[in-house]
Amino acid sequence: MFSAGRILQLDNFRKLTAFGWPGFTKMNLWRQDWGQKACAAAFVQAVEQGGASPIPWEEVAEVSRVTIELGEQARQRRG
Repeated sequence: MFSAGRILQLDNFRKLTAFGWPGFTKMNLWRQDWGQKACAAAFVQAVEQGGASPIPWEEVAEVSRVTIELGEQARQRRG
């Protein structure tokens, strides 16, 4: 990730390296954590308690739209 002239580099969800972040240089994890369990738990909690979706509908729709557009562009370039 690039932000304000600083960099965060995530390597295979196990090693996080920082450049230009005062007080932080790296973090190593013993296991990979893609956040899938936490995402599923947040979804179940929202359903059980009647709360808001952990991922806003607008974000889901935007990712879907971009994915479809990229697929269409890839097909056009091949054909």
